[in-house]
Amino acid sequence: MMQRWIAFFWLVGIAGLYAIGGFWLSLVCDGLRRLFTGGKLIASAGDRPSRGSVSRRSAGAGDPEATRTTSPAWLLVLIASAAVAALACRLHIAPVWRIWLAGAALAAGGLVYWAGALRSADDWRRIKVWRADRKQAYLHLALLTGTAIFAAPFFWMVSTSLKLEKQVFTNPPVWIPHPVIWSNYPRTFLFLEKALPVGTYDGLLFLGNTLTIVSLSLVGTLLSSSMVAYSFARLRWPGRDLCFYALLATMMIPGAVTMIPVFLIFRWLGWIDTLRPLWVPAFFGGAFSVFLLRQFFLGLPNELEDAARIDGCSYWTTYWRILLPQIRPALAALAILQFMGAWNDFMGPLIYITSPQHLTGSYALQLFQSAHGGEWTLLMCAATLWTLPVIILFFFTQRQFIEGITLTGIKG
Repeated sequence: MMQRWIAFFWLVGIAGLYAIGGFWLSLVCDGLRRLFTGGKLIASAGDRPSRGSVSRRSAGAGDPEATRTTSPAWLLVLIASAAVAALACRLHIAPVWRIWLAGAALAAGGLVYWAGALRSADDWRRIKVWRADRKQAYLHLALLTGTAIFAAPFFWMVSTSLKLEKQVFTNPPVWIPHPVIWSNYPRTFLFLEKALPVGTYDGLLFLGNTLTIVSLSLVGTLLSSSMVAYSFARLRWPGRDLCFYALLATMMIPGAVTMIPVFLIFRWLGWIDTLRPLWVPAFFGGAFSVFLLRQFFLGLPNELEDAARIDGCSYWTTYWRILLPQIRPALAALAILQFMGAWNDFMGPLIYITSPQHLTGSYALQLFQSAHGGEWTLLMCAATLWTLPVIILFFFTQRQFIEGITLTGIKG
Protein backbone atom coordinates (compact mmCIF):
# COMPACT_ATOMS: atom_id res chain seq x y z
CA MET A 1 0.00 0.00 0.00
CA MET A 2 2.84 2.36 0.86
CA GLN A 3 4.42 1.81 -2.57
CA ARG A 4 1.15 2.78 -4.26
CA TRP A 5 1.01 6.01 -2.29
CA ILE A 6 4.62 6.79 -3.18
CA ALA A 7 3.90 6.15 -6.87
CA PHE A 8 0.81 8.38 -6.59
CA PHE A 9 2.83 11.21 -5.07
CA TRP A 10 5.46 10.81 -7.80
CA LEU A 11 2.89 11.05 -10.59
CA VAL A 12 1.09 14.00 -9.04
CA GLY A 13 4.38 15.78 -8.34
CA ILE A 14 5.74 15.35 -11.86
CA ALA A 15 2.43 16.34 -13.50
CA GLY A 16 2.13 19.36 -11.23
CA LEU A 17 5.73 20.38 -11.89
CA TYR A 18 5.08 20.27 -15.63
CA ALA A 19 1.93 22.37 -15.33
CA ILE A 20 3.59 24.89 -13.03
CA GLY A 21 6.77 24.94 -15.14
CA GLY A 22 4.86 25.85 -18.31
CA PHE A 23 2.94 28.53 -16.42
CA TRP A 24 6.17 29.95 -14.97
CA LEU A 25 8.00 29.98 -18.32
CA SER A 26 5.13 31.84 -20.00
CA LEU A 27 5.31 34.50 -17.29
CA VAL A 28 9.07 34.82 -17.82
CA CYS A 29 8.44 35.39 -21.54
CA ASP A 30 5.87 38.05 -20.70
CA GLY A 31 8.19 39.83 -18.31
CA LEU A 32 11.15 39.82 -20.71
CA ARG A 33 8.99 41.05 -23.56
CA ARG A 34 7.60 43.93 -21.52
CA LEU A 35 11.03 44.79 -20.18
CA PHE A 36 12.85 44.94 -23.51
CA THR A 37 10.06 46.29 -25.76
CA GLY A 38 8.89 49.08 -23.48
CA GLY A 39 5.43 47.54 -23.09
CA LYS A 40 4.50 47.90 -26.78
CA LEU A 41 2.55 45.03 -28.32
CA ILE A 42 1.74 44.83 -32.01
CA ALA A 43 -1.72 43.37 -32.50
CA SER A 44 -3.04 42.12 -35.80
CA ALA A 45 -6.03 43.68 -37.52
CA GLY A 46 -8.24 40.72 -36.60
CA ASP A 47 -7.48 40.88 -32.85
CA ARG A 48 -10.52 41.60 -30.73
CA PRO A 49 -10.74 41.82 -26.96
CA SER A 50 -12.62 39.12 -25.12
CA ARG A 51 -15.95 39.82 -23.42
CA GLY A 52 -14.35 39.74 -20.00
CA SER A 53 -11.73 42.32 -20.89
CA VAL A 54 -14.35 44.59 -22.51
CA SER A 55 -16.50 44.46 -19.43
CA ARG A 56 -13.54 45.20 -17.19
CA ARG A 57 -12.22 48.10 -19.28
CA SER A 58 -13.92 49.28 -22.46
CA ALA A 59 -11.06 51.65 -23.33
CA GLY A 60 -8.25 49.26 -22.52
CA ALA A 61 -6.45 49.81 -25.84
CA GLY A 62 -6.02 53.51 -25.28
CA ASP A 63 -5.42 53.51 -21.56
CA PRO A 64 -1.85 54.36 -20.51
CA GLU A 65 -2.21 51.68 -17.84
CA ALA A 66 -2.54 49.06 -20.60
CA THR A 67 0.79 49.94 -22.16
CA ARG A 68 2.88 50.42 -19.08
CA THR A 69 6.15 48.57 -18.76
CA THR A 70 6.79 45.81 -16.29
CA SER A 71 9.01 46.74 -13.40
CA PRO A 72 12.20 44.67 -13.13
CA ALA A 73 11.14 43.87 -9.57
CA TRP A 74 8.46 41.49 -10.87
CA LEU A 75 11.06 39.62 -12.88
CA LEU A 76 13.17 39.37 -9.74
CA VAL A 77 10.24 37.59 -8.10
CA LEU A 78 10.32 34.92 -10.83
CA ILE A 79 14.10 34.62 -10.60
CA ALA A 80 13.91 34.29 -6.82
CA SER A 81 11.29 31.54 -7.11
CA ALA A 82 13.56 29.65 -9.53
CA ALA A 83 16.46 30.01 -7.07
CA VAL A 84 14.34 28.67 -4.23
CA ALA A 85 13.25 25.74 -6.43
CA ALA A 86 16.90 24.99 -7.22
CA LEU A 87 17.75 25.02 -3.53
CA ALA A 88 14.82 22.71 -2.80
CA CYS A 89 16.21 20.18 -5.29
CA ARG A 90 19.46 20.05 -3.28
CA LEU A 91 17.87 19.35 0.11
CA HIS A 92 18.69 16.03 1.76
CA ILE A 93 15.14 14.70 1.67
CA ALA A 94 13.25 12.18 -0.41
CA PRO A 95 13.29 13.04 -4.15
CA VAL A 96 9.49 13.14 -4.34
CA TRP A 97 9.39 15.90 -1.71
CA ARG A 98 12.06 17.82 -3.60
CA ILE A 99 9.77 17.87 -6.63
CA TRP A 100 6.84 19.06 -4.54
CA LEU A 101 8.86 21.83 -2.89
CA ALA A 102 10.31 22.98 -6.21
CA GLY A 103 6.85 23.09 -7.74
CA ALA A 104 5.50 25.03 -4.77
CA ALA A 105 8.29 27.61 -5.07
CA LEU A 106 7.68 28.12 -8.80
CA ALA A 107 3.92 28.29 -8.25
CA ALA A 108 4.28 30.91 -5.52
CA GLY A 109 6.53 33.13 -7.64
CA GLY A 110 4.30 32.71 -10.69
CA LEU A 111 1.11 33.58 -8.81
CA VAL A 112 2.70 36.67 -7.30
CA TYR A 113 3.83 37.86 -10.74
CA TRP A 114 0.49 37.01 -12.36
CA ALA A 115 -1.52 38.86 -9.71
CA GLY A 116 0.78 41.86 -9.42
CA ALA A 117 2.12 42.47 -12.94
CA LEU A 118 -0.15 40.69 -15.41
CA ARG A 119 -3.62 40.59 -13.93
CA SER A 120 -3.53 44.17 -12.64
CA ALA A 121 -2.51 45.52 -16.07
CA ASP A 122 -5.93 44.53 -17.49
CA ASP A 123 -4.60 44.66 -21.06
CA TRP A 124 -6.45 42.20 -23.32
CA ARG A 125 -3.68 42.22 -25.91
CA ARG A 126 -1.06 41.35 -23.32
CA ILE A 127 -3.20 38.58 -21.83
CA LYS A 128 -3.84 37.13 -25.28
CA VAL A 129 -0.11 37.04 -26.08
CA TRP A 130 0.60 35.49 -22.68
CA ARG A 131 -1.90 32.70 -23.34
CA ALA A 132 -0.17 31.98 -26.66
CA ASP A 133 3.17 31.91 -24.81
CA ARG A 134 1.72 29.47 -22.30
CA LYS A 135 0.72 27.03 -25.06
CA GLN A 136 4.19 27.29 -26.61
CA ALA A 137 5.81 26.74 -23.20
CA TYR A 138 3.88 23.50 -22.63
CA LEU A 139 4.71 22.33 -26.16
CA HIS A 140 8.43 23.03 -25.74
CA LEU A 141 8.48 21.32 -22.35
CA ALA A 142 7.03 18.18 -23.92
CA LEU A 143 9.54 18.30 -26.78
CA LEU A 144 12.44 18.85 -24.40
CA THR A 145 11.31 15.93 -22.28
CA GLY A 146 11.17 13.66 -25.32
CA THR A 147 14.60 14.87 -26.40
CA ALA A 148 16.06 14.16 -22.97
CA ILE A 149 14.55 10.65 -22.89
CA PHE A 150 15.98 9.71 -26.29
CA ALA A 151 19.33 11.42 -25.72
CA ALA A 152 19.94 9.99 -22.25
CA PRO A 153 21.21 6.54 -23.44
CA PHE A 154 23.72 8.12 -25.82
CA PHE A 155 24.86 10.61 -23.18
CA TRP A 156 25.26 7.77 -20.66
CA MET A 157 27.29 5.78 -23.21
CA VAL A 158 29.68 8.67 -23.85
CA SER A 159 29.90 9.47 -20.14
CA THR A 160 30.61 5.84 -19.22
CA SER A 161 33.40 5.63 -21.79
CA LEU A 162 35.28 8.31 -19.83
CA LYS A 163 34.71 6.94 -16.31
CA LEU A 164 36.61 4.79 -13.93
CA GLU A 165 35.35 1.23 -13.71
CA LYS A 166 34.06 1.74 -10.17
CA GLN A 167 31.91 4.73 -11.22
CA VAL A 168 29.83 2.83 -13.77
CA PHE A 169 27.13 1.42 -11.46
CA THR A 170 27.24 3.87 -8.58
CA ASN A 171 23.96 5.04 -7.08
CA PRO A 172 23.07 7.82 -7.72
CA PRO A 173 24.60 7.56 -11.21
CA VAL A 174 27.57 9.75 -12.11
CA TRP A 175 26.60 11.59 -15.31
CA ILE A 176 29.69 13.79 -15.51
CA PRO A 177 32.82 11.68 -14.96
CA HIS A 178 35.45 12.96 -12.57
CA PRO A 179 38.23 12.48 -13.36
CA VAL A 180 37.89 12.12 -17.14
CA ILE A 181 39.77 8.99 -18.25
CA TRP A 182 40.78 9.61 -21.86
CA SER A 183 43.12 6.59 -21.76
CA ASN A 184 40.14 4.27 -22.20
CA TYR A 185 40.09 4.97 -25.93
CA PRO A 186 43.75 4.01 -26.60
CA ARG A 187 43.13 0.79 -24.64
CA THR A 188 40.18 0.06 -26.94
CA PHE A 189 42.34 0.47 -30.06
CA LEU A 190 45.00 -1.74 -28.47
CA PHE A 191 42.51 -4.57 -28.10
CA LEU A 192 41.36 -4.22 -31.71
CA GLU A 193 44.98 -4.59 -32.82
CA LYS A 194 45.85 -7.65 -30.72
CA ALA A 195 42.61 -9.58 -30.37
CA LEU A 196 42.53 -11.23 -33.81
CA PRO A 197 45.11 -13.34 -35.69
CA VAL A 198 45.48 -10.72 -38.43
CA GLY A 199 46.58 -7.14 -37.87
CA THR A 200 43.65 -4.74 -37.77
CA TYR A 201 45.75 -1.57 -38.02
CA ASP A 202 44.05 -0.13 -34.93
CA GLY A 203 40.61 -1.08 -36.23
CA LEU A 204 41.08 0.46 -39.69
CA LEU A 205 40.69 -2.97 -41.30
CA PHE A 206 37.13 -3.29 -39.96
CA LEU A 207 36.40 0.29 -40.95
CA GLY A 208 37.70 -0.30 -44.48
CA ASN A 209 35.56 -3.41 -44.95
CA THR A 210 32.49 -1.56 -43.69
CA LEU A 211 33.11 1.48 -45.90
CA THR A 212 33.51 -0.80 -48.92
CA ILE A 213 30.17 -2.45 -48.24
CA VAL A 214 28.45 0.86 -47.52
CA SER A 215 29.77 2.57 -50.66
CA LEU A 216 28.85 -0.25 -53.03
CA SER A 217 25.46 -0.70 -51.35
CA LEU A 218 24.69 3.00 -51.79
CA VAL A 219 25.60 2.98 -55.47
CA GLY A 220 23.68 -0.23 -56.15
CA THR A 221 20.55 0.78 -54.25
CA LEU A 222 20.25 4.28 -55.71
CA LEU A 223 20.96 3.19 -59.28
CA SER A 224 18.88 0.03 -59.48
CA SER A 225 15.93 1.26 -57.39
CA SER A 226 15.65 4.54 -59.29
CA MET A 227 15.64 2.75 -62.67
CA VAL A 228 12.98 0.27 -61.56
CA ALA A 229 10.91 3.06 -59.99
CA TYR A 230 11.13 5.11 -63.20
CA SER A 231 9.90 2.12 -65.18
CA PHE A 232 6.95 1.55 -62.83
CA ALA A 233 6.00 5.24 -62.71
CA ARG A 234 6.64 6.72 -66.18
CA LEU A 235 6.73 3.86 -68.70
CA ARG A 236 3.79 1.84 -70.01
CA TRP A 237 4.27 -1.87 -70.60
CA PRO A 238 2.08 -4.97 -70.24
CA GLY A 239 1.79 -6.29 -66.70
CA ARG A 240 3.36 -3.24 -65.10
CA ASP A 241 0.86 -2.87 -62.26
CA LEU A 242 0.79 -6.61 -61.61
CA CYS A 243 4.58 -6.70 -61.28
CA PHE A 244 4.49 -3.69 -58.96
CA TYR A 245 1.94 -5.34 -56.67
CA ALA A 246 4.03 -8.52 -56.65
CA LEU A 247 7.05 -6.43 -55.65
CA LEU A 248 5.10 -4.88 -52.78
CA ALA A 249 3.99 -8.33 -51.68
CA THR A 250 7.62 -9.31 -51.11
CA MET A 251 7.72 -6.80 -48.25
CA MET A 252 5.39 -9.12 -46.31
CA ILE A 253 7.82 -12.07 -46.49
CA PRO A 254 9.94 -12.31 -43.29
CA GLY A 255 13.69 -12.28 -43.79
CA ALA A 256 14.03 -15.56 -41.87
CA VAL A 257 12.08 -17.35 -44.61
CA THR A 258 14.53 -16.42 -47.37
CA MET A 259 17.70 -16.63 -45.25
CA ILE A 260 18.55 -20.28 -46.00
CA PRO A 261 17.71 -20.20 -49.75
CA VAL A 262 19.81 -17.06 -50.22
CA PHE A 263 22.68 -18.65 -48.31
CA LEU A 264 22.54 -21.72 -50.54
CA ILE A 265 22.65 -19.52 -53.64
CA PHE A 266 25.71 -17.64 -52.41
CA ARG A 267 27.41 -20.90 -51.44
CA TRP A 268 26.75 -22.28 -54.94
CA LEU A 269 28.33 -19.12 -56.38
CA GLY A 270 31.37 -19.55 -54.10
CA TRP A 271 30.87 -16.20 -52.37
CA ILE A 272 30.93 -17.42 -48.76
CA ASP A 273 33.63 -15.66 -46.68
CA THR A 274 33.72 -12.73 -49.10
CA LEU A 275 32.15 -9.29 -49.00
CA ARG A 276 30.06 -9.89 -52.14
CA PRO A 277 26.93 -11.26 -50.38
CA LEU A 278 26.77 -8.03 -48.39
CA TRP A 279 26.67 -5.58 -51.33
CA VAL A 280 25.72 -7.44 -54.53
CA PRO A 281 22.01 -7.76 -53.56
CA ALA A 282 21.82 -3.95 -53.43
CA PHE A 283 22.22 -3.86 -57.23
CA PHE A 284 18.90 -5.71 -57.57
CA GLY A 285 16.88 -3.05 -55.77
CA GLY A 286 14.49 -3.36 -52.87
CA ALA A 287 10.73 -3.19 -52.49
CA PHE A 288 10.69 -0.25 -50.08
CA SER A 289 13.24 1.84 -51.99
CA VAL A 290 11.44 1.23 -55.30
CA PHE A 291 8.10 2.19 -53.74
CA LEU A 292 9.54 5.37 -52.22
CA LEU A 293 11.14 6.57 -55.46
CA ARG A 294 8.10 5.58 -57.54
CA GLN A 295 5.91 7.90 -55.48
CA PHE A 296 8.26 10.77 -56.22
CA PHE A 297 8.34 9.99 -59.93
CA LEU A 298 4.54 9.96 -60.00
CA GLY A 299 4.49 13.45 -58.48
CA LEU A 300 6.59 14.98 -61.25
CA PRO A 301 4.70 16.91 -63.96
CA ASN A 302 4.24 15.22 -67.32
CA GLU A 303 5.33 18.41 -69.08
CA LEU A 304 8.96 17.66 -68.22
CA GLU A 305 8.79 14.36 -70.05
CA ASP A 306 6.91 15.86 -72.99
CA ALA A 307 9.49 18.63 -73.40
CA ALA A 308 12.32 16.11 -73.30
CA ARG A 309 10.60 13.97 -75.93
CA ILE A 310 10.19 16.99 -78.22
CA ASP A 311 13.90 17.71 -77.85
CA GLY A 312 14.66 14.19 -79.02
CA CYS A 313 15.70 12.67 -75.67
CA SER A 314 15.59 8.92 -75.30
CA TYR A 315 14.08 7.15 -72.30
CA TRP A 316 17.50 6.84 -70.72
CA THR A 317 18.36 10.52 -71.27
CA THR A 318 14.99 11.57 -69.89
CA TYR A 319 15.52 9.43 -66.80
CA TRP A 320 19.16 10.37 -66.19
CA ARG A 321 19.23 14.06 -67.08
CA ILE A 322 15.64 15.29 -66.61
CA LEU A 323 13.75 13.32 -63.97
CA LEU A 324 16.44 11.91 -61.72
CA PRO A 325 17.73 15.36 -60.59
CA GLN A 326 14.16 16.28 -59.61
CA ILE A 327 13.95 13.59 -56.92
CA ARG A 328 17.10 14.51 -55.00
CA PRO A 329 15.27 14.73 -51.62
CA ALA A 330 14.06 11.14 -52.03
CA LEU A 331 17.50 9.96 -53.12
CA ALA A 332 19.07 11.67 -50.09
CA ALA A 333 16.58 10.05 -47.70
CA LEU A 334 17.11 6.66 -49.30
CA ALA A 335 20.90 7.07 -49.16
CA ILE A 336 20.74 7.85 -45.43
CA LEU A 337 18.55 4.83 -44.72
CA GLN A 338 20.79 2.56 -46.78
CA PHE A 339 23.91 3.93 -45.09
CA MET A 340 22.56 3.24 -41.61
CA GLY A 341 21.35 -0.22 -42.61
CA ALA A 342 24.69 -1.26 -44.13
CA TRP A 343 26.72 0.40 -41.37
CA ASN A 344 24.85 -1.38 -38.57
CA ASP A 345 24.32 -4.70 -40.36
CA PHE A 346 25.27 -7.55 -38.06
CA MET A 347 23.28 -10.53 -39.33
CA GLY A 348 24.86 -10.50 -42.80
CA PRO A 349 28.51 -10.67 -41.63
CA LEU A 350 27.53 -13.24 -39.01
CA ILE A 351 26.13 -15.56 -41.70
CA TYR A 352 28.55 -15.10 -44.58
CA ILE A 353 31.90 -14.04 -43.01
CA THR A 354 34.20 -16.58 -41.36
CA SER A 355 37.74 -15.17 -41.61
CA PRO A 356 38.93 -12.26 -39.43
CA GLN A 357 40.29 -10.19 -42.34
CA HIS A 358 36.76 -9.80 -43.76
CA LEU A 359 35.02 -8.76 -40.54
CA THR A 360 32.97 -5.57 -40.44
CA GLY A 361 32.75 -3.09 -37.60
CA SER A 362 29.46 -4.32 -36.16
CA TYR A 363 30.72 -7.91 -36.03
CA ALA A 364 34.01 -6.79 -34.49
CA LEU A 365 32.03 -4.88 -31.86
CA GLN A 366 30.26 -8.12 -30.95
CA LEU A 367 33.63 -9.87 -30.58
CA PHE A 368 34.78 -6.99 -28.40
CA GLN A 369 31.71 -7.41 -26.19
CA SER A 370 32.30 -11.15 -25.79
CA ALA A 371 35.92 -10.52 -24.76
CA HIS A 372 35.29 -7.46 -22.57
CA GLY A 373 31.71 -7.98 -21.42
CA GLY A 374 32.61 -7.03 -17.85
CA GLU A 375 34.66 -3.94 -18.77
CA TRP A 376 31.89 -1.49 -19.45
CA THR A 377 34.15 1.50 -19.97
CA LEU A 378 36.01 -0.15 -22.86
CA LEU A 379 32.78 -1.49 -24.32
CA MET A 380 31.21 1.97 -24.26
CA CYS A 381 34.34 3.41 -25.90
CA ALA A 382 33.98 1.00 -28.81
CA ALA A 383 30.24 1.64 -29.06
CA THR A 384 30.77 5.40 -29.05
CA LEU A 385 33.38 5.23 -31.79
CA TRP A 386 31.07 3.13 -33.95
CA THR A 387 27.91 5.19 -33.32
CA LEU A 388 29.45 8.63 -33.77
CA PRO A 389 29.68 8.61 -37.62
CA VAL A 390 25.98 7.79 -37.98
CA ILE A 391 24.98 10.60 -35.61
CA ILE A 392 27.22 13.10 -37.41
CA LEU A 393 25.79 12.04 -40.77
CA PHE A 394 22.19 12.44 -39.61
CA PHE A 395 22.98 15.77 -37.93
CA PHE A 396 24.21 17.30 -41.18
CA THR A 397 21.64 15.66 -43.46
CA GLN A 398 18.48 15.76 -41.36
CA ARG A 399 16.87 18.42 -43.55
CA GLN A 400 17.27 16.31 -46.69
CA PHE A 401 16.09 13.23 -44.81
CA ILE A 402 12.90 14.91 -43.58
CA GLU A 403 12.18 16.40 -47.00
CA GLY A 404 12.64 13.05 -48.66
CA ILE A 405 10.18 11.37 -46.30
CA THR A 406 7.49 14.06 -46.25
CA LEU A 407 7.47 15.45 -49.80
CA THR A 408 5.76 13.63 -52.65
CA GLY A 409 7.46 15.34 -55.59
CA ILE A 410 7.06 18.55 -57.57
CA LYS A 411 3.53 19.51 -58.43
CA GLY A 412 3.17 20.75 -61.99
